[in-house]
Amino acid sequence: MLDILLSDANFWFSIALATVAILFIIEIVGLVFGISMVGLLDDMPISNIDVESSSILSFGNWLNLDRVPLLIWLVVLLTIFGLLGFVTNFATQSIANITLPVWVSLPFAAVVGIIFTSKVSVIIAAVIPKFQTSAIQSDDFIGAVAHITIGIASKGNPAEAKFTDDYSQPHYVLVEPFEDNELFKQGERVILVKKTTHSWLATRYQ
Repeated sequence: MLDILLSDANFWFSIALATVAILFIIEIVGLVFGISMVGLLDDMPISNIDVESSSILSFGNWLNLDRVPLLIWLVVLLTIFGLLGFVTNFATQSIANITLPVWVSLPFAAVVGIIFTSKVSVIIAAVIPKFQTSAIQSDDFIGAVAHITIGIASKGNPAEAKFTDDYSQPHYVLVEPFEDNELFKQGERVILVKKTTHSWLATRYQ
């Protein structure tokens, strides 16, 4: 059994599932002491990404990264990736008596895993009470304090910002300064004051 799990064909799928098991154990131990890892990754700043903010935001929305905490999203991805890899290898071995090369099975499991994870995240967000409760309207974001995660925001050139609502759900929005000559740099905090068609107008957090 161990030989199968650690074989070249299944090694990375085993690593993925082992990582999920380790994270689960750490989370259980943490809960005993009143500590949770669920929101840990949501507080980590994203840096050194030289791409259009709108493209990153659109891709993140497609992945449904704003629907559940990032750690839960990663756990779902690793689980689907690992299980899909094992099932694929088992099926090809049983039906055709062949083992797919790693350069085929890994990308296949990764791409399909990401697609499935984006769909599963919607279901998770719908069944977890705190995410149901936090289905708030955009107007409720007014006054929220966000920090710039990607890019430099100027008038007419929004950048991505992130804030967490009262139910610990992260939200990613595009923001630009309310004042004409203002600039918001990565890591700076702002206050959302007005929703426009494509972004939020914000003022600097003092």
